[in-house]
Amino acid sequence: MSSGTRKEKIVTDKMIVSLDLGTSGCRAAAVSLDGVIKKRKSIALVPVRRGGGLSEYDSEALFSAQREVLNAVLDETGPQNVAALSLSSQRSTVVLWDKSSGKAVAPVLTWEDGRAAKEAESCTLTQPEIHALTGLYKTPYFSAPKIAWCLKNCPQAAASLQGGNLAAAPVASYFIWRLTGGTVFACDPTLAQRTLLFDINKHSWSGKLCRAFGVPAEALPAVLPSAADYGVYDYKGFKIPIRACAGDQQAAAYAMGVTAGMCAVNYGTGAFLLYNAGAEQKRLAGVLSSLSVSTEEGAEDILLEGPVNAAGSVFLWLNAQGVAFEHSQIDVLCQSAKRPVWLLPALGGLGAPYWDFSVSPVVAGLSAQTKTDDWVAGAVRSVAFSVADVAYYLRQAGCEPVKIFVSGGLSRVGALVQFQADILQKELTVLDESESTVLGAARLAAHCLGVERGWKEVCASRTVSPNIFGVEADKEYQNWRKFVGWAKKNPL
Repeated sequence: MSSGTRKEKIVTDKMIVSLDLGTSGCRAAAVSLDGVIKKRKSIALVPVRRGGGLSEYDSEALFSAQREVLNAVLDETGPQNVAALSLSSQRSTVVLWDKSSGKAVAPVLTWEDGRAAKEAESCTLTQPEIHALTGLYKTPYFSAPKIAWCLKNCPQAAASLQGGNLAAAPVASYFIWRLTGGTVFACDPTLAQRTLLFDINKHSWSGKLCRAFGVPAEALPAVLPSAADYGVYDYKGFKIPIRACAGDQQAAAYAMGVTAGMCAVNYGTGAFLLYNAGAEQKRLAGVLSSLSVSTEEGAEDILLEGPVNAAGSVFLWLNAQGVAFEHSQIDVLCQSAKRPVWLLPALGGLGAPYWDFSVSPVVAGLSAQTKTDDWVAGAVRSVAFSVADVAYYLRQAGCEPVKIFVSGGLSRVGALVQFQADILQKELTVLDESESTVLGAARLAAHCLGVERGWKEVCASRTVSPNIFGVEADKEYQNWRKFVGWAKKNPL
């Protein structure tokens, strides 16, 4: 009997507890080794958004929420029944802490936070140079400018650096470091890339990038494959191995089984379209060249990624503007809408393919007859149009997806998925289980344990086909493009 077979006999009747450290909350799920979620817990934790593009967490509140939801699932499952832990997380949110005390030395700046705009602008490397090295662009939304801002504006961070104790890393690294009692300081390439300090050609931290942003390389974590040994969490006397760590969007794509030529759309706080371009080191101006998840056996694929800054957050923004409705009402409101407003959801600027952070939300088409349902329908359409902007840009570059998977919390909104299919003029495969991020991370851990063989492919609940003809879809989309052009010239 091989050692691999013995390993399977030990763990196949156990579970993987998978965490998703999201922007608006933390989720944990107990996943069987054939890929079925058996138990789940979640806790809301919304960053403090102070206006002016600021978005941050308190480090202890963040860690406490993450640990609370993890321990709740471990208690329900029984820690003795858990084969491994896995993590997926928001990618550019960064934590700075002192390794001697374990305390954060700066606010936890989320990926949405734009206060480091000057630090991004002052980087001496050009956008093409940055893109060639990282697959990304220099914006305040990635981690390197945020770290530079903290070192300039947070005295404790500067003091920790001077004392040789500074750690600066993605939020997943901080969580792993705390869970393992400070014994493991690491992240995977999907998270390392999002710091804007990782050379994806050499698969290592770049001295050139660190110098350009003023970030000390010695403060950065080790980089391991996404499916790897990330230490042990000692919980109630049981030593539970941590066997996977990855960025949320890449984990979702892995759960969906997105291979070369396929596309994933994941709707969360923001929305992300990822096209798998295969193993070729493909670069395309206007979109990100993101790394897929990795294992010890093989190299990553390149995912051409178009982030849409606002998706679920658009509906929270509407509530904040006094447009009162419940999330469960969105489909009903869309059905009754007569005159949907035109809304540019530029919360924190526009992401791909525009990369214009000077634009604020813009609304047009208001009248005395505008009702709540018109606002909501306009918001739904704005998310679908924003995703379509990325898809049309990729199509023009010859990247026509053979299949499009859809997942995420907003994939439960039928009006959104239908309008997305209409505008793209493509059939969409909507996943039965919207928690694709936790499933992807769990699948990585199963791979690391050597038991992924029994993993079931994520089942589709349905396919959604276009309800309108191509001429009508093109007219709708061209009207959207005209509105975007007008809105960028007439910002609020």
